[in-house]
Amino acid sequence: MGNQVSYDEEDSILVEAWGGSGGSKWNYKLRSPIKEILINHGDIIDSIVFRTINNDQGDTIDSPRFGGTGGRTDKVVIEAAPLEYLTGIKGTYGYYGRNLVVKSLSFTTNAKSYGPIGKEAGGTPFSFVMEKGGAIVGFHGSSGSCLDAIGVYVQKLRNPNSTPPKEDAKNVEPNEELPMVEEIEIHEKMDIMKTIVPRSAGPWGGCSGKSWDDGVFCTIKQVQVHMDSIKSAITGIQIEYEKKLDKTSFWSQLHGGLGFGNDPFRKINIDGENEFLIGIEGYYSPVESNGGLDTIRQIAFYTNKGKYGPYGTEIGTYFSSSAARGKIVGFHGKGGVYLNAIGVHMEYF
Repeated sequence: MGNQVSYDEEDSILVEAWGGSGGSKWNYKLRSPIKEILINHGDIIDSIVFRTINNDQGDTIDSPRFGGTGGRTDKVVIEAAPLEYLTGIKGTYGYYGRNLVVKSLSFTTNAKSYGPIGKEAGGTPFSFVMEKGGAIVGFHGSSGSCLDAIGVYVQKLRNPNSTPPKEDAKNVEPNEELPMVEEIEIHEKMDIMKTIVPRSAGPWGGCSGKSWDDGVFCTIKQVQVHMDSIKSAITGIQIEYEKKLDKTSFWSQLHGGLGFGNDPFRKINIDGENEFLIGIEGYYSPVESNGGLDTIRQIAFYTNKGKYGPYGTEIGTYFSSSAARGKIVGFHGKGGVYLNAIGVHMEYF
């Protein structure tokens, strides 16, 4: 069968970039199938170039170089293009000196996985891998002397049932072994958004602990906030979500809360039919029993009908999610013994 990706710019949806805010903004929407990705890297990702197939002449066209010229060059070669196409991107970002930059990259197609390229150690992981039915049709981000940030444009396929030929390649694994992020499946995104994928704001708080990301959902029905009143800190958070397609609900894992199984918690019930979350605010500061590391000390939740909280104690640095009109459709952050950091996924109106 022929390629199912149309490369129609009007049908593409932007997924917010991961990384820092330095450098100059760029975007590159594909007009034909992608054949190779050239990545310069060392301790960080220095630059990236996208090589596409020229359908009219049969040769290839290179994008501009996004980033600097340092590092060694490795290539991702998509042998079975155009039947093989990109479906996901993963990687890490972290500080290099004082700048937050992309440190490693991996790519997933409808047949294989490629990478990682760069150094994963010490970075914050990110992942966007679509289930069957979607493709990456462009990239955007920011860059200067290196790749500061990278995001993607995605598109729902017209006929996702075709299967590409299987090819042998080095450093690749079958796609079925990849961890898929069911919560951010492309068809769910298409149902709840018109022009943009929910943006990730935050996380606010400390840099320690294990990163977590619940993904994106239709509705948030309930939030439980666990607290340690003696230490004046938020020990954990747990959220009940509802999926768009089948209206089933389920609880996330308890984020944080290690060693505080019996700590008191406050329950927030949200009327999903007429009420929804629009923002959070709170405070964070170091907690001695958390190794002297920054920890969420207080949190409050705003809905379109009112305010819940604050829970905890007003100590330290203030944070707040965007005041723009929108709806919270998921949470992410860092946790361990305590809730160290929290952020939100937003669907803007």
